[in-house]
Amino acid sequence: MVIKHGSFGVLCLQLAVVATAVKLLLLPTYRSTDFEVHRNWLAITHSLPLSKWYVDATSVWTLDYPPLFAWFEWALSQAAAAVDPAMLRVVNLDHDSAATVAFQRGSVIVTDLVLLLAAFWLARDVAATGVASGGGGGSGIFSGPASSGSRAAPPRSTSFSGLPVDSRSSAAALAGRRGVALFALLALNAGLLLVDHIHFQYNGAMMGVLLLSLAAARTGRHLLSGVLFAVLLNMKHLFLFAAPVYFVYLLRHYCFETTGGSSSSGSSGAQGNWAARGLTRLAVLGAAVIAVFAASFGPFVALGQIPQVFGRLFPFGRGLLHAYWAANAWAPYAAADKLLVLAAPALNRQLGWAALRVDAEAVGSANLAGGLVKVQRFAVLPQITPSITAAAVLMALVPCLVGLWRLGRAAGHVAVGPGAAPASSRQHVRRVFARALAYSCLCGFVFGWHVHEKAIIVALLPLAVDAVCSRLAARRFLVLSTAGHYGLLPLLFRPEEYGTKVLLVASYFAVAATALGALHGDAASPHARAARTGGKRNAGLALGWLQRAYLVGFVAVELYCSVVHERVPALRERLPFAPLMLTSVYCSLGVLGVWGDIAFEWSGEALGYPSRSSFGADT
Repeated sequence: MVIKHGSFGVLCLQLAVVATAVKLLLLPTYRSTDFEVHRNWLAITHSLPLSKWYVDATSVWTLDYPPLFAWFEWALSQAAAAVDPAMLRVVNLDHDSAATVAFQRGSVIVTDLVLLLAAFWLARDVAATGVASGGGGGSGIFSGPASSGSRAAPPRSTSFSGLPVDSRSSAAALAGRRGVALFALLALNAGLLLVDHIHFQYNGAMMGVLLLSLAAARTGRHLLSGVLFAVLLNMKHLFLFAAPVYFVYLLRHYCFETTGGSSSSGSSGAQGNWAARGLTRLAVLGAAVIAVFAASFGPFVALGQIPQVFGRLFPFGRGLLHAYWAANAWAPYAAADKLLVLAAPALNRQLGWAALRVDAEAVGSANLAGGLVKVQRFAVLPQITPSITAAAVLMALVPCLVGLWRLGRAAGHVAVGPGAAPASSRQHVRRVFARALAYSCLCGFVFGWHVHEKAIIVALLPLAVDAVCSRLAARRFLVLSTAGHYGLLPLLFRPEEYGTKVLLVASYFAVAATALGALHGDAASPHARAARTGGKRNAGLALGWLQRAYLVGFVAVELYCSVVHERVPALRERLPFAPLMLTSVYCSLGVLGVWGDIAFEWSGEALGYPSRSSFGADT
């Protein structure tokens, strides 16, 4: 059926109500130490002067987020004072009265309204954009006319009124379903439910700001997008990994936007006007970003506390890996180190010389992160330093940055399919920016220093925007979300939450697989039309055998971790770390596979061979 103007909003509202109901049901579940972390931050920002915020060490859980998040905690503390003033006393460590728990849990639900708002804006844009283009032509739902040599009018995609109500319009039906599916994937994300509403954090609100920035970019509000991202950086510096992508995007599409090649083929006067306009916009953008950072860090500059603040924000002494390994490139590296320690004696005897030198001080470590105490070392493999991880992230980003710039230059020149108009700059951003943003966050997760397993969510949500429009992205999303979400399960280790966490992850997988499979198997989908034309049977997502085998493998991993390991005493006693290591390493295989797939695609685009997903919607 066609999703009409009124029903689209109603369906999204119903999904939002379902998401909120699930969150309310999770109120009495397990709370991690992060609950006390945020209670302490409420107390610090409410009870202490500004000069003490990044100095106080009454609790081991010191304030280590950027200043705008500290002000966010301060704003929450004003309401908390009316609920339970005791929670705002710095010395009340581990205070968890019923009123405090209700307030903190409730504050996460309320601030999730930012996420729901962003999800609705993005979903409406995806649906309206698909209808405006009719879903036809070689370039799929994102095709449409572009005015050569002039800036396009404000996009109609910001309003859902463009959706036709003719029930015979299969393209309109598909576009509406894409929008609703996207809202569901964002609003009901299992990772956010596990981390924010059980484990306890405020990632939903911050992901909402990121998605608002993405929505602003897609609708041509480039300056707003940049300012929102600057605000986000000053709330959580984890998003620093996406800064290079934002820099290239804003430089190309806001400061030095080109349309139809006017900047390169026009008169010298036109080129001069283009350059002057670009420099003016660069100055405006720079002033806006500087203003955000000045409001955030300015008071601490005046207090002479910037070294102290930065010492809290970047605690490199915490080690390469968290106590529980994130499912990134360093998990198999660390696992290999442990296996080499076990194999070293036999191998050295076999060879007759010390082929593997083992650091005796590192042997026997339960993990390779010293937390707040010290940094532990690899026993056999070379040590990884913060500079190595930074270099790895930057090298991984290079193809994306080059490709994003080249594709931006190609906007206005490239048409996909016979009779299709060249893509405008705005259409280009719609096609590739979500993918670039997801990839940049994934690079940070895969190669970053002391990355937490929860950081995978930052890459998953932007990828969902791409997943409802591209079959290739949908396959990536299904594998990455399964690996990422399963990797979060060990955070909730109590038996009481076992059924809840497994049900949440399994349900999200079922919803995502069903919705995405239906979208990309729809008769109006470009790849489905191509399959019919070629005489092939449409297969929805058409997962490869390796992807299917990998997803099925999670059942075997779970059986070992939850059943076999616990029931075999020898395994429990001799290999106590095996379940966590197996989980991290197996999940990392899926994460690295998706990262490599996207990296390969960006490498081709950097070399001048753009993929269909850059100028066509459905691959």
